[in-house]
Amino acid sequence: MRTYYIEIKTYMEKLIKNIAIHDKKEIPFDELTLGIIDLMILKTIGVETDKKLFEIIKDFDMDRNSLVASVNKLQQQGLISKRKSQRDKRVQVLNLTTKGKKLLEEINHKERGYLNTLLKDFSFNEERAILKFLVKLDMLNKEQNK
Repeated sequence: MRTYYIEIKTYMEKLIKNIAIHDKKEIPFDELTLGIIDLMILKTIGVETDKKLFEIIKDFDMDRNSLVASVNKLQQQGLISKRKSQRDKRVQVLNLTTKGKKLLEEINHKERGYLNTLLKDFSFNEERAILKFLVKLDMLNKEQNK
């Protein structure tokens, strides 16, 4: 068995557990609380304006009802707007509101701070090893989801 296998496995399990706990508790931002899917939807809409709901459903590969519930929650919180497409009235188009853009900027700022704090004591080669590990995880996930 590899030298650090048990330690890596233990910390991966802790990471997954913490992610699940944060998602259940939701993450507080001012007067709002957001789950991980909510955050991912905000990030997706923040990158591409006029994002179509069916595109997000396809990108996330989730059941429609779960995703629509998160979209509706974000709309009720005033973070996103939803309108019908001019071209096809059946298509819902999503955009960030001013409040949503401000919150996304705050989230991105906090994430950069966390990552900088985490990586500040790592050497270039250690950062490269972390990146290689994460890329391999992503590739493995893509292979398994074919």
